[in-house]
Amino acid sequence: MIDSIRISITQRCNLSCPYCHREGQLPSKEEMSLDKIKEIINAVKKVGIRKIKITGGEPLLRKDIIEIIRTIKEKNFDDISLVTNGVLLEKYAKKLKDAGLDRINIGCDSLTSGNLKNKEQIIGGLKRAKEVGLYPIKINMVVLKGINENQIDGMIEFAKENDVILQLIELIKTSTNEEFYKKHYFDLSNIEKELEKKALMVIKRRMQNRKQYDLGDIKIEVVRPFHNKFCENCRRIRITSDGKIKTCLLRNDNLIDFEGEESIIKAIKLKEGK
Repeated sequence: MIDSIRISITQRCNLSCPYCHREGQLPSKEEMSLDKIKEIINAVKKVGIRKIKITGGEPLLRKDIIEIIRTIKEKNFDDISLVTNGVLLEKYAKKLKDAGLDRINIGCDSLTSGNLKNKEQIIGGLKRAKEVGLYPIKINMVVLKGINENQIDGMIEFAKENDVILQLIELIKTSTNEEFYKKHYFDLSNIEKELEKKALMVIKRRMQNRKQYDLGDIKIEVVRPFHNKFCENCRRIRITSDGKIKTCLLRNDNLIDFEGEESIIKAIKLKEGK
């Protein structure tokens, strides 16, 4: 059953990470208006979607981000979350919480300033998010061969110190990053085997068959998009930043024009193979 939607509200970003998949969207400068976002939120609520994740680009670059979150909150969704690179989070954390945001994912791939998404950039926002109650917080680490795979242990310690969940994520191959993917893809299977040995409990999430390893003093989730029946257990549809409905991150032949509830229902049926 599809119960979740991921809405990209901008392709703009204040970083330029070489692995960015733009939520599976081709480059576009077109951006949904607040009114269009409201229409979509109303429609997905009516068809039974219960969870919303706001993404970008960097969603905190939208000047109306607080109003977007407030609009979603007014519809009484079960869960409202947001993905950010953390650069602007210290400034917006309290406003986001007050508007109704439940929790947050922060991209952080490195302990050092040599990489774009690094600890120094997010620490202020992370602390502020905890202070205002945006919890649980997840740190998203895209693991890259030759760049940061030797920092996994350090990121685990960083996550422990800050009492956050660490997500280790395999690089996704797209039509625009093939050479980067060949050079920097890092297989997390051996890491996952080690986590399984150490875990006090292993939780298999319904969403995408992801496994979360509870080590007692930290929870680590492993995201491997091409393993463990990941796609078979995907319970999510997507909205692109220019307002199209998308049933799968990895395909660009599946866009549906948004035309109210019926188009959302059509996308759900396609996703479920009906």
